[in-house]
Amino acid sequence: MNKSIETQRGVVAIIVAASLVALLGVTALAVDVGHIFVVRNQTQNAVDAAALRGASFLYSPGSTSPNFSSSGPAVTNATSAVSLNSSVTVNDSLAVAANYWKTLNPAAPTNEAAVQVTLTKQVKLYFAPIFGKQNTNVTATSTAVVQSPTAMGPGAINVPMAIGSCMYSQYWDSNTGKPKNDPSTNQPYVFQIGSSYAYGNNGGGGEGEDGNGNGNGGGSCTSGQWTPLSSTQDNSDSTIQGCIDHGNSSTLKTGDNVWLQTGDKNNLYDLVNNCSEAGNRSCEYATVPVVSSITPGSEQNINAMACLHVLSGTGGNGKYISVQMSNGCAPTNASGSGMSYGVVAPPKLAQ
Repeated sequence: MNKSIETQRGVVAIIVAASLVALLGVTALAVDVGHIFVVRNQTQNAVDAAALRGASFLYSPGSTSPNFSSSGPAVTNATSAVSLNSSVTVNDSLAVAANYWKTLNPAAPTNEAAVQVTLTKQVKLYFAPIFGKQNTNVTATSTAVVQSPTAMGPGAINVPMAIGSCMYSQYWDSNTGKPKNDPSTNQPYVFQIGSSYAYGNNGGGGEGEDGNGNGNGGGSCTSGQWTPLSSTQDNSDSTIQGCIDHGNSSTLKTGDNVWLQTGDKNNLYDLVNNCSEAGNRSCEYATVPVVSSITPGSEQNINAMACLHVLSGTGGNGKYISVQMSNGCAPTNASGSGMSYGVVAPPKLAQ
């Protein structure tokens, strides 16, 4: 009888020992897997923040193309931002690249400028070393893209002049997404935008400066028209002055209609001069709506949002704004993805 009890005790001890090993294995799995998931989330958050930070530096005012250089501000800012949210040790691997999205990922659906950040962290395990597993690697990748917006929030447009879409066949290279350069200066063409009253409409006169004094075009391709940045049939100077001072009062997007005012409104050119490169520079890089036809006293559909480098404004007998096409406009409250005419929205994470 006693011998039987001793035998049973021995069996129980073996079962308990085996159970402890299994329990220890489950505990190791639970603790270490939980730790891995925490590190993975922290790593993903770090690369997301870094990619967004870097992408916000792809374009700078006056730039004609995104800066993809490994020593440029996009890459350097993304690299430094990683360490703000995750420690990077000698055992970890960090890669930061800036390029067009399809270059970084051939399967990308579109081809905007982008920053991609990949961080591989070596994770030390707590219980797994009992079973011979000391570390494991966790990798997170994030890509942030800069898109051309279709919607401009309040305050984003403070040069309230609509321009004709045909202007871009003369001064914008749609294949490269950059302004066309004047061969004599190797800089974007400088040209003048004036109202259709002075610069003609549908093929009328008007002179644009092409750097050689030749005047690249006339008619609606060098004419624009003041707009209240809404479809309201408002022809007052005070409304335009309010837009110059404060920007559009409500969100404006492609597909919306805007009213093109009647009249020349000579004094408004001087107001633009005050905020241009020749003035206090508050409207030096201006987003403007692009429409198909410059017809005063009509509603016109917005085709796109364009970026202009506003050099100066001239009233009096001139009545024009001197500009260059640019890639330098980055309104803080723009959104959407549409045709690229040099305006960029704040970066967003690629899906």
